[in-house]
Amino acid sequence: MSLADFDKPIDTHLKNLVKEIETQNPNFSVLAARQFRYSLCQTPVEVNIKQPRQFNVLEEFIIRAAIEFQPPPTEDELASVLGLDSVFIRSTTANLRSLQTLSATSPITVTPEGRSFYEKGTVPQPPYPVQLNAITNPLSNTLTFQFESLNETAINLPDIADFIALDNTIDISLLSLEEIQKNIQASDLALHVPEEGKIITSFKVLTSTQKIWQKISVLVILDVIEDKLNIQIRSGKEILESPTKCLEILHNEGKINLENLCNLSTEAINFQREDILKQKNVENFK
Repeated sequence: MSLADFDKPIDTHLKNLVKEIETQNPNFSVLAARQFRYSLCQTPVEVNIKQPRQFNVLEEFIIRAAIEFQPPPTEDELASVLGLDSVFIRSTTANLRSLQTLSATSPITVTPEGRSFYEKGTVPQPPYPVQLNAITNPLSNTLTFQFESLNETAINLPDIADFIALDNTIDISLLSLEEIQKNIQASDLALHVPEEGKIITSFKVLTSTQKIWQKISVLVILDVIEDKLNIQIRSGKEILESPTKCLEILHNEGKINLENLCNLSTEAINFQREDILKQKNVENFK
């Protein structure tokens, strides 16, 4: 039996990539390389964000008076102390009450939230909406958020989900507010920054989830030195670390059939391993 009996199952469009990998890594031999498509799930969502601002002089005086005066003052009493028309005081306290900084009834008292903001020299503003796209990746079981939406494209390639069981679906609408906050923080969008008083207070799903097809390459690589089989998922030349790790775990658990996935049988793997090792041994004796 010769090595030619086991022609490497490498897609035509990946031959240059395979050559580059083997040239840059002499101890690597790419046994198989195949292109697939897989779907990301894109869900438009809207989050509401509450963010503080610096308080003005009148707001500062009213909040300070509510904290320090005993007993707490009324609007008319503060207007008398300041020599202002009580209309100005009532307008400002009404706004502070709408922001949950002051309690709802007279006399003027500060809420716990209002005291916390006062210590930072700020008052909250009404929440404002921001639209995002939640992107779930079934290959890595991850959820990320981004401002830009992904473009829908048609890709005529085998669906990797036909070869690997991908049960990692995430229903955004069932997530808690805390889970949404944590995932948005992890996406580095600077929309939920509690230490700065910037807080996502609520979220809602705007429209149904859309499938966005992506092109990926699956490579089966033999590390001759380690005598170890590695499976990589790449987008172009870039190795997708998280999906690659998940695929390797599935392979180690015996949940991936390489013969179905890449037309690479166990017999072919063993034969090529032995042949490559023989060639290396010959080279070492020269």
